[in-house]
Amino acid sequence: MSMSEYRIVSLTEFRRDATRQTEWVRHQGGRVWISKHGKLVCAVVPMFQCQQLEDFEGRSLAEERRRLERLYQRWKAVKNGDEDSAEMLLWQIQNDDSGGGPAD
Repeated sequence: MSMSEYRIVSLTEFRRDATRQTEWVRHQGGRVWISKHGKLVCAVVPMFQCQQLEDFEGRSLAEERRRLERLYQRWKAVKNGDEDSAEMLLWQIQNDDSGGGPAD
């Protein structure tokens, strides 16, 4: 298996040219490493590599999205003073063994 080509760009450069950079990742299978103040902070990678990472970690992006949505809903409930909903959401989050929520 050959190493994927990659580019290192600043966050400013990525913001200016995000469409071209993401299209390059999508069509060429490369990786864009994004730096901020000279330090690498994140990367844009092809979806198949993200799916491989999910398989390795044992958690899917959909599960993580559901977990984050529950956390956000709890935050909104607390912010709005709805303690009953906040407590119920906290219980659901804490009793979720997989970290991704009950199976749909």
